[in-house]
Amino acid sequence: MKKKYWLLLIFAAFYALPFLLDDHFWWLIFIFPVPLLYLTRTQNLSFKDGYLWGCAVFALHLSGGIYLVASMADQSWPVGLMLGIAMVLYQALIPAFLFWCTTQVITFFSITSPIIRLFLWTAVLWFFIIWVDWYSLSIFGVQEGYPLMHPLIVLAQKPELLCLLPIIGKQLFTALFLLVPVSCVLLLWYRNWYAFLFMCAIALSINFFLIWGPRIGASAKSGVKARKSEDWKANINTLPCMVCSTAQDPTVVIKIIGNQLKKIVTQHPETEIIIMPESACNVSNFESLPELLQLWNKDNVGKAVHIIFGASRWHNGQYYNSLHWVYDGKLQCCYDKKHAMLLSERLSTWMNNDFFKHIYFNERQPIATSSCERIQFVVSDDISFVPYICSELFFAEFPDDTYEHVPILAVINDLLFATYIQKLLLLLARFKAVQWQRTIIYVSYTQSVVIDDCGRCTQVNE
Repeated sequence: MKKKYWLLLIFAAFYALPFLLDDHFWWLIFIFPVPLLYLTRTQNLSFKDGYLWGCAVFALHLSGGIYLVASMADQSWPVGLMLGIAMVLYQALIPAFLFWCTTQVITFFSITSPIIRLFLWTAVLWFFIIWVDWYSLSIFGVQEGYPLMHPLIVLAQKPELLCLLPIIGKQLFTALFLLVPVSCVLLLWYRNWYAFLFMCAIALSINFFLIWGPRIGASAKSGVKARKSEDWKANINTLPCMVCSTAQDPTVVIKIIGNQLKKIVTQHPETEIIIMPESACNVSNFESLPELLQLWNKDNVGKAVHIIFGASRWHNGQYYNSLHWVYDGKLQCCYDKKHAMLLSERLSTWMNNDFFKHIYFNERQPIATSSCERIQFVVSDDISFVPYICSELFFAEFPDDTYEHVPILAVINDLLFATYIQKLLLLLARFKAVQWQRTIIYVSYTQSVVIDDCGRCTQVNE
């Protein structure tokens, strides 16, 4: 009995460690289901077993999120801590229920074949991954999951392993991924040549993609496309302006940014576009400040440049998280975010009361979600971007724009997140670049990179 619980806890740790630890441990994601699947030959796992494993894995993986929820509550941090713990206890019910249902099926049909049991539990694990990715946060009023827990995003550290992703899709690719632990378990069970050859075939397949993946991806790209990518990359610079996110006075904000813009243009005269992250400016009325925005024109900065930055705004009585585009001191347009992040931007229906409003929105406004179509920023004849603001990118399974070949500009606010979550956000963006076959310009407070559609990163500020 003790052996079973130790193996379940190891299973939980192996699931979480590749997300939490150094980049060198990414390979653990291939073997994380082995302890669970190894047990299924002789053990019928109960609701209690599933709940134990669920609490362990969610507590480990969501540790940074629990800290964030507590810190956002400020003086009421115990409430935030309890809310985070309650989320772990709630999420653990899903694997507990799946474990119980699977055991009931095995008992009802008297399944004794180890192979059938193995593939049944593998299917359950596959379903659990889909549930967490797509539906696990639906209790908060929007059908969505927690994408940072999908095991495939860890593979973005070696994006050549994702070569098949845009061809066969994420769900089928996840099923193929699970064949690795299945092969390990078969070898542990049977220890014969058939199991060994099966595992070798899986290992050789992985090695094939590690070696030939980059060549396959490169051969599919045209020289013209690659040259254009390098051209507009050379014209971009970024300004992760943390000072402006705290300044309240519009004049101070615009002057601070203006000085930084002038410095960038002086040091990098080829710059045509300067991008700042989500919520870079704590000013909500740029549309009513045309005179002050003239401080960003060519006479004050040194040349006419495009400035794209995140700042909230009031529009038709609604408060939006927006992306602003200014050129030569004139506001060109604003794009309003279509997805609101739980607690930092919105409350769910059952939390929308004075108690939680006082804790999480006492000194700021909840964010309204826009229903407008996603627009395109046409900067020049050769350069255009489709804006995605932070969670819009991460919580979208498929792109919701109609500009298939236009690079995505993703502006991210990752200041409050733990270091491992900041890394996971970038990994998820790299995964999306491969999945959607889109170039992504990723600009946050900690990272400024261009991600090509093979998942490879190049620094913007080199």
